[in-house]
This record gives sequence, C-alpha cells and structure tokens, in this order.
Amino acid sequence: MSLFVSLLLVAVPGLPVAVGLLSRSRSAAVAGRLTLGAASMAACLALLGIAVLSVSGPHTVRWAPFGTESALAVALRLDAVSAAMIVLVTYLGAIVLRFSRRYLEGDPAQSRFFSWMSLTLGAVLLLVLAGHLLVLLLAWIATSLCLHRLLLFYPERAGAVFSARKKFVVSRAGDACLLVAAVVLYQHYRTFDLEGLFAAIAAGDNAGLGPAGMWLAACAMLKSAQLPFHSWLPDTMETPTPVSAFMHAGIINAGGFLLVRLSPILVAAPLASTVLAVVGAWTAAFGALVMLAQPSVKRALAYSTIAQMGFMILQCGLGAYGLALLHLCAHSLYKAHAFLTAGSTIGAVPRAALPLRIGALTVGVLAGGLLVAMGATAVHALAPGSAPYSGVFGVVLAFAAAYVIARAWSAGGGLRVITQGVAVALWVTAVGFGLHAVAALVFAGLPVGQPPWELVVAVGAVFAGLFVTQSLLWRAGGHALGRRLYVHVLNGFYLGTVFNRLLGRLWPQ
Repeated sequence: MSLFVSLLLVAVPGLPVAVGLLSRSRSAAVAGRLTLGAASMAACLALLGIAVLSVSGPHTVRWAPFGTESALAVALRLDAVSAAMIVLVTYLGAIVLRFSRRYLEGDPAQSRFFSWMSLTLGAVLLLVLAGHLLVLLLAWIATSLCLHRLLLFYPERAGAVFSARKKFVVSRAGDACLLVAAVVLYQHYRTFDLEGLFAAIAAGDNAGLGPAGMWLAACAMLKSAQLPFHSWLPDTMETPTPVSAFMHAGIINAGGFLLVRLSPILVAAPLASTVLAVVGAWTAAFGALVMLAQPSVKRALAYSTIAQMGFMILQCGLGAYGLALLHLCAHSLYKAHAFLTAGSTIGAVPRAALPLRIGALTVGVLAGGLLVAMGATAVHALAPGSAPYSGVFGVVLAFAAAYVIARAWSAGGGLRVITQGVAVALWVTAVGFGLHAVAALVFAGLPVGQPPWELVVAVGAVFAGLFVTQSLLWRAGGHALGRRLYVHVLNGFYLGTVFNRLLGRLWPQ
C-alpha cells in the first residue's frame, strides 16, 4: 500500500508537469488533447486518493536521500484537506483546459498557453499535497512564476505587462514572508516536516509560533489580495478568460489554504489570528461595496473574489478552519462558472435596483434573526456540540436571510411573492446550518479557535454596517453626497492608484 500511495501522490502533480513540458513543442491540437488528458487522468487519480483515504486513513510519504534528520527531504501528505483540494483543483483544471481549446482556437500561441496552464496546474497540486515546508515553499513560488507567464500571454498589451508586474512584486513579498516563517519554525523545531511540526505543537511546545504566525498571516494576505494589497487582482483582466477563471477559482485561494494547512500554528498565535480577522472583515466589506459600482463584468467578479477571500481569511482568523475550507471549495466552483460564462452577459438587460423600504428591512431583519435563532436551537437540540464555530457566522446568515425577505417584501407581488421570499430565506438558513455541520464532520481533524468576544462583536458590527449600506444604496443617486461617494467607490477609494504610482517608481516602464 505504501508504494501504491507513493506512486499515486507523485502522479497527481507529476502528470500535468510532464505533459506541460512535453506539449510546448507540439501543435495546438495535440497540446490541447495532451494537457486535457493529463488533467482528466489526474482527476481520476484524485478520486482514487479519496477512496484510499476512506479505506486506510491519512498517509504521508517521504523521501530523505540525505537521512531522516536532514532538512533536505520531500514529503507528500494525503489527508482530508489535501484530498478535497486535489479533487477540486484537477476538476477545475480539466474544465478550464477544455474551455480553452475552443476559446483560443486559431491563436498562434495556443501551444505555449497549454504548456504554462498545465505547469501551473501541476504546481498547484504539488502545493496542496506538500507535507514539508520546503516543498510547500517551492510549489508556492512555482505556482506564482507559472501564473506570471500566463498573465503575460499578450505581451504587446501595456496593461497586461503592468498588472503582471504588480502581481510579481506582491508575490515576491509573499514568498519572502513564507520563507521567513519557515526559517523561524525550523530554528525552534529543527524540522521542516509538517507532521513532526504539528506533533511538537500538540505536545505543548509553542515556542516561536507568535512570530511565525504573523509572517504566515502576512503571506496569506498578500497571496489572497487582502487590503491594501488587493489592487493587482482587478487589473489582471487583460489575460485570457480561462486564466482569469483558473486564477480566481484556484490560485487566489492559496492564501486561505496555507492558513488551513498550517492551522495548528495559527491557533497558537492569537495576535496573528486577530490581525487576520480584522483585515479579512474589512476586505470583505470593501470588496462587496466596490463590486456593486463596477460597470465591467470581469472587474465586478474580481472585486467579488476580493470580498470572498476576505470572508475566508476572516473565517481563518476566527478559528473556523473547516468552514473556511468548505467556503474555499464552494467559491472555486462558483467563480470558475462565473468567469467561463461571463460572455453570456453581453446584450443582457441589466436589472434595475429594487428600492428596499425601511419597513421591509425591519421586517427582514426580525424574520432573519428569528430563522437563525430557530435553526441554532434545532441544531443544539438534535446534535449538541456539533456547531463549534463562532456566532458571527450566524449573524451573517441572518443578514442574508433578512435581505432575501426584504426584497420579496418590497417587490410588490403580494402574499405569494412574500411567501416565496420567506421560503427561500428558510432554505438559505437550512443550507447554511447544514454546511456548518458538514464542515465540522468532514474536517473534524482541523483545530477550532476560540476568538475573544470583543473581536466577534466588532466583526458583527462591520457586517451590520455593510448590510445597511448595501440595502440603502438605491437612494444614493438622489443625493449629491451619494453621487460623489459613488465616484470614490467606483475607483476603489484610489488605493490602486497609490500602488500604481509606487510601482511606477520601483519598476518604470
């Protein structure tokens, strides 16, 4: 079994890497078939890995040519986290590659595109399977460098070059943070092996986890486009749509995955967790607000990704790592579909903003709070202790249900429409609690943090303010202050402009 698992874990990232190197010298048709076939085969092997995990439990395979005590070793780990991720990444990779064959049909650089896309896929798979900090660092850097080549697919476009440079600078800063964190951890634990590292932490050895946690938090925030390092993401729209789909559905999630994978370190670093929660909450609010003012579909999707990444980082900061991983998977599937179908919005009639009256909002908040309270009571009665996550997620769920009910109440369709809205809100609440239960069950091996109540209250206040702001946006056009604010929101409060000027001085055209 050990040899079989070793070959399986090597083949999952190895197939896309080997085919990526091979397809560069092939014709576009052959390169497309090879890379799609490799991604599909890797997806089948990933499903086989799920079967192996369910039968024989987690596995870690190691190769230590210089001895087991040497820092220079290779370790790949198959557990619930990596198994879920390799199934997700290989499936998305196959879908994007299949879409790319028709999307880039006739492009003279199609073979080069397939080569770099397959290499990027292999690097991401190695990243999620890494059981050794140096392997993780190597895959982390390789993923960024391969993506950089995809962002430069149209090198004659000045916008593509400039946005790729922005991404390159931010990524190198993230690489440096991860390297420093790895060095700090090695100085205290004398190992880069994740299993040995986690065992030492579980035994009570928490030396050096505070500084290491801060460096890991900085790395994740840089990778996942958190404030104020977010502006590179909306500017990468010059790249082909398949690259945007794979980047927003897969690579941008690497920051959240890093935090989930190294969650035993973050749980023992409360200051780092607090920073993640605060930055994540503000990034989620910022992205959700700016998204609403964007006239471009792809830029709106980019700010939607920023908001979703902020919420995922917030989940990690509050110690809900299982919920963050489930959110990661759901967001990846949604965002890949959104980008690959973005062209269908051309010619569509935009929906007018629906006026939400104060009375409807009041009823919605009361009804949403009641639904969530009933759901929490039912969960506690049926399965005590099965919902270990922070209550702030119940607040967010209540606001979601409130918005659905308020829209139905304001639509003017009578009792039938209101009943439908309440039914949808009830369904949203039930699904939300169901997903909480699934995350707690499937990812039971992940730690659960206990954030201070002051932090939970502050985060809840941020989302309450976001709910009120979004609910009353339809009134903004009728006031001079609202129209001026719209311009600032449209430009992302000019944070990207400041970053562009700094980059222009650091790396002139």
